[in-house]
Amino acid sequence: MSVCKFNYKYIKDKATPGSWRRGYESYQKDIVLSYDKKIAGVDAKVKGNFKDAYETSLTFTKTGVKADCSCPLKEEWCKHAIAVGLKVIEDKVYDEYLERVHKIKPEYPDEEVPPVQNPTGRYVFHFNPKRRQNFFSILVMDRESGKVIRDLEAILRALIEIQRTDKSFVLNNEEKVELAIFQLLLQRSRLDKKAGWYDVPINKFDGFFQLLSKAEEVIDGKTKQRLRFDDKEWELALSVNFSMVGNVLLSLTWERSDGSDSYPFEEIRYFSRQLKWGRYKNVIFPTNTPVSALPQNLIKASFTDVKDADGAKFLYEELPKLQKAMKVTVSETIEKLFLEQKPPINVVKLGLDYDGSLKAELEFEYDGTRVPYSKHTEKTPYVTIKKPKEDLLYWVKRNTQHEEAAYNMLLACKFAPMQTNNLALEKENAIDFYNYYIQQAGDGWVFEEKDDMSFFKLTKNPFELCADIDFSVDSTDSFDVELYGKVGDEIIPFDDVYALTIDNSKYVRIKNLGFAEVPTMDIYSLMRAFNTFDVYKNDDNKYIVKTYRAGLLSEMENLGMKIKMSRRFNKFWKQISTFSTMDVPSLPKGINAEFREYQTRGFGWLWFMYQYGLNGILADDMGLGKTLQALALIQKAKEKNKKAPNLVICPTSVVFNWENEIEKFAPGLSCLKLSGTERKDLFKEIPKYDVVITSYALIRRDIAKLKKHEFRYVILDESQNIKNAESITAQSVKQLNCKHKLALSGTPIENRLEELWSIFDFLMPGFLFDKNEFNYRYVTPIMEREDKTVEKRLKSQIYPFILRRMKRDVAKDLPDKIENVAYCELTPEQKDFYMEVMDSTREELFKSIEEKGIEKSRMSIFSALLRLRQICCHPKLYDKENVKGINESGKFEQLKSMLEEIISEKHRVLLFSQFVDMLDIIKEWLVKAGIKHEYLTGSTKDRQEVVERFNSDPTIPIFLISLKAGGTGLNLTGADYVIHYDPWWNPAVEDQATDRAYRIGQTKKVFVYRMITKGTVEEKIQKLKSRKRDLVDSVISVDRNIGKSLTYEDLKDIFSLD
Repeated sequence: MSVCKFNYKYIKDKATPGSWRRGYESYQKDIVLSYDKKIAGVDAKVKGNFKDAYETSLTFTKTGVKADCSCPLKEEWCKHAIAVGLKVIEDKVYDEYLERVHKIKPEYPDEEVPPVQNPTGRYVFHFNPKRRQNFFSILVMDRESGKVIRDLEAILRALIEIQRTDKSFVLNNEEKVELAIFQLLLQRSRLDKKAGWYDVPINKFDGFFQLLSKAEEVIDGKTKQRLRFDDKEWELALSVNFSMVGNVLLSLTWERSDGSDSYPFEEIRYFSRQLKWGRYKNVIFPTNTPVSALPQNLIKASFTDVKDADGAKFLYEELPKLQKAMKVTVSETIEKLFLEQKPPINVVKLGLDYDGSLKAELEFEYDGTRVPYSKHTEKTPYVTIKKPKEDLLYWVKRNTQHEEAAYNMLLACKFAPMQTNNLALEKENAIDFYNYYIQQAGDGWVFEEKDDMSFFKLTKNPFELCADIDFSVDSTDSFDVELYGKVGDEIIPFDDVYALTIDNSKYVRIKNLGFAEVPTMDIYSLMRAFNTFDVYKNDDNKYIVKTYRAGLLSEMENLGMKIKMSRRFNKFWKQISTFSTMDVPSLPKGINAEFREYQTRGFGWLWFMYQYGLNGILADDMGLGKTLQALALIQKAKEKNKKAPNLVICPTSVVFNWENEIEKFAPGLSCLKLSGTERKDLFKEIPKYDVVITSYALIRRDIAKLKKHEFRYVILDESQNIKNAESITAQSVKQLNCKHKLALSGTPIENRLEELWSIFDFLMPGFLFDKNEFNYRYVTPIMEREDKTVEKRLKSQIYPFILRRMKRDVAKDLPDKIENVAYCELTPEQKDFYMEVMDSTREELFKSIEEKGIEKSRMSIFSALLRLRQICCHPKLYDKENVKGINESGKFEQLKSMLEEIISEKHRVLLFSQFVDMLDIIKEWLVKAGIKHEYLTGSTKDRQEVVERFNSDPTIPIFLISLKAGGTGLNLTGADYVIHYDPWWNPAVEDQATDRAYRIGQTKKVFVYRMITKGTVEEKIQKLKSRKRDLVDSVISVDRNIGKSLTYEDLKDIFSLD
């Protein structure tokens, strides 16, 4: 264990800052009356505040000193013990104890320094800092002769001469230091020739201390005692604390840099405020802190009291500067003052002003003490904190930035400054502030009410916008909306409610309830919605809404309105607003089909629209059975009502498909097809039929005759054909007379919103206003400004009248693979060409059979079938030079329509054909249309690369594949549609091709379409395949076996002219 060094530092470290000060000051006042030495300690009598003396004892050990005093203080090192300890240090009593008991001889660095033993230097330097004002003086004395050296220059010249003539002459270390001192004296001093002293200006003396500290012997010029230079730096150390009376107590000491010793500031003599050197008794030491860094009030004594507001100024202004210049230790209390100083609490005192406005006084609470807000905080920058229970008084610097921010926050709440520092707020703003801002203010804000604030309170009852709704009298074409406001049980007529918004009144006072907030924005939104949905007001103060504008109710519900509906209207609204709750009627008896669940619900929606006289769009994905659902609607209407014709308008390419679907699913519906030149005699027959089918191409020519008839339904299949409202087709269909209308389309909008307007203009004229108004209200905001609010409003208006199901929505109702036949029709020119080739081929073929027999006519049979199949696909496959000039194909036109719809619904297609030339024609069209695609035939070299490209890039929607090249061995599960453009006679080959998409790894439903040209060899062989399965092997097993299974009767049927 190390030996205790009992000195000033030991006692200072043991005592509290206040006790150290009081003890040191008591020691200076000689309060120690007497003490008796003991073997290991002292017993002392110390003067008290009263007559009796206190008994104070110190007990010594090798490692430390313990104190005990009879005074009432509980501190070990009270001021009495400190005074005794300092007296013991002065008299070296503890050092004697160590030497006597423990045989340890202490060092006394501050006592007289012993003479130099065996000196090697020639000169002795005398130092006198007080001989002349503003000068430090040095006297140089020859050690041997004792003479004062006055001519340093002569000594230097002599040394130089000796060094020049005697190369062996060498100065020792002490002589080198002496020589350096001489040179510096000659540069900076003035010689007092009489006294022999060299006087150096104080501001030039700093370098001399460095040299003198290395000199062999330096003597105090006044006491003649030898001086010692400490090799350790000493530093100023400032201790900052609060005194018991609340002042800032500063304690200034000198501390040795190794921490071994310290002395009160006043016991150290510093030579100058500019020099970094000081002296304690006979020891001179360097310092790392110039006294010039200290403010004047600190140089007076070891202890300084900074009182009242000067304490705050010191802590917040001077102390940070001192901490940069010297060692500063602050007490825990003061440390917390800086480290834990929190922003003040904002206190707002609320009261009523004489005019009924809200008055506010802003104060700030710093650690329990409040100060009022002031624009001139520079006059009172600190807050005095008093804590009597803790005997504390201290200061906190005002956070002016925080105070200004709080004041500005009140200004942002629309408070207005008054002549004093108070603020005032007008009534409506006061209601806002009292009911909302206060609750949202959060931590750091306190609101105190000086007066009764109940006047400003909002009622807990919300202001509700209400509506009573019922169908108009004796009609379901429109419904009545009666509006009013309601707060609690208080009813407010809507005219009064609307007047409040016109007057910009934010609140309305309700008798016996208080203020209620007027839902201004909701009222404005409601009025905009009424304007959008073309609502008008009748003489009974009710708003009249067309039933087909029932989407308005969604807007009202979104506004949170309380809506009360009659039982009749409520049933209607539930069904039209929530498709899943719609009543599903029984299917018509005359439909010969098994409906899937989604088809049943779709039929229910159509029947609901029919019952309420509404028209809409059935926009299901391609392949989900829009035609079947529409036929069920026609059949149900026929069974429930008297007979009436229904007009179906569709693309020319699907006319036969409608015929086929009616024959297949609704055989009880009589059907009239208007086509060809013979149709001119059929118009008068229209009333006799259930379904009349015509095409968009013919409607333009026949509108004058068709509009003379009244239809129950006009159904537009592929209704996007009237997307251009300016087209003759669109204008023609809008002239037709009917009670109900229905549009069928998988893509009601292909490119522009105006296309939707055109369809609805057919369904319900005026529903989406005129075209210019529609563009103004919807197209421009949505397409140009991307206004989501307007987009949502349009959706709410139209959604009850569009039923759209995607395949993914009804996947659970679908089988994994859905197979369909797409019937096509030859164009007139194509049909004439087909019949011409049929006639010539038929005659040649049967002549060959009569002469050779079927077995030897196999090649002729195959060649004849091939020619006719080519014409069905496209006349150019047979007439390669295009001698006939026929450029159109009914099947090709239908294919283009199908592909456009499939692509628009984000599906992908594998398109197979036996004829590479046909694939080339399709490819040419895809290129012109800018549709990405892949192409695979027998001549494709990078087969795998093409497949991988299609599988990895979902933006490629079409893959053209020749049946022989790609019918087997490929994995193309990226596609979910398969189209067989020309049917292969062997169904196994077709199935293999289909299985490129319908295979392991496929996660979607696969739709397969076989395109069959109506009334041709394609249709006849398709029927023959279903009756005679072995036709596969006979026709295509080697493409030469046709004669083995085809009978003469089969051939007569295939090549018949009907």
